[in-house]
Amino acid sequence: MSKKPELTVIMPMFNCAPFVADAVTSVLDQSFADFRFLIVDDGSTDGSGDIVAKLVASDPRVTLFRQDNAGIVASLTFLLSHVETPYVARMDGDDICLPGRFARQIAHMKAQPHLGALGTQFVEIDESGRQIPDDDPLPVGVGAVMAQLGFRQPICNPTTMFRRDALIAAGGYREAFRFCEDYDLFLRLSRIADIDNLPDRLLQYRRSPNQMSIRNNSRQTRQAVKALFAHREVLAGRRDPFDAMDLLPAVADMDGVFGRPGMALAMRAEIVSRLRFSPFALAGPEFDLICTHAASGAAFPGGWRTVARCLRLGLPRQALALAFNMTKGRLSVSRLAKGRTAS
Repeated sequence: MSKKPELTVIMPMFNCAPFVADAVTSVLDQSFADFRFLIVDDGSTDGSGDIVAKLVASDPRVTLFRQDNAGIVASLTFLLSHVETPYVARMDGDDICLPGRFARQIAHMKAQPHLGALGTQFVEIDESGRQIPDDDPLPVGVGAVMAQLGFRQPICNPTTMFRRDALIAAGGYREAFRFCEDYDLFLRLSRIADIDNLPDRLLQYRRSPNQMSIRNNSRQTRQAVKALFAHREVLAGRRDPFDAMDLLPAVADMDGVFGRPGMALAMRAEIVSRLRFSPFALAGPEFDLICTHAASGAAFPGGWRTVARCLRLGLPRQALALAFNMTKGRLSVSRLAKGRTAS
């Protein structure tokens, strides 16, 4: 390793014992080897930290930090505070880098100085390392990425390489968006730099029933919509209503947060449209938000399909409740319309 490497790899980890050795080895075996590798063990209770400590003991490129459990955003912020190189690559403790990942990304970012972040395609694998069929490639080309950013996450976060100055200028990761910290960051980054994906599959991305993005799907969706609405505010020349917040307000409070009426309804409608077929949302606490929206009489495209979805999922109580609230909402709108006609 040179005295001043160009790249720092940052990897937060929490309870990754079955996979972390493969993840770390895949970084150490990269064809581009001139990097610092910073790892934080975020209070693991399964021995992940000890596995990594033994694995990297003789490699001077690696620094392992240990801390009490603080969460993904606090871990990433801590790691970024130790980065001094012009490029920063993300890695997770259960994924696997393919050997040419860093070389391909560094070369492309040097050739495209306008890029603030560059992701890659990936291969999905399960807990046993078996490939999961996937026919949904990420967009390639700045225009395509930017277009999709307005309604979904167009970059696989652990594949990303950032230009450090752009990442810092965008404000880094925000604690308030701890369930969609990557999407919130990419939205803010897109306002000051371009974002793109390589067409190459350069990471094996592990899916498991216990990963945070699956366990917290509903909360992730709710926060992603709030991040998107904040992004639209800034693009319209207004302030980011969540700037400096550590905790996001409830959807019902959004008229006051944004300073104008109709924002709570608009945000609720967007969240419901994304969650209405999700088994996690229909069986969890987000179902109350869906029922509230149905009972309000607001537009609810696909509402009766959601009722049918509840029945197929073996959720008859939710199906009945949703049907009741949809009927209640329609009757309320009908009475209001009749009242206006009579007056």
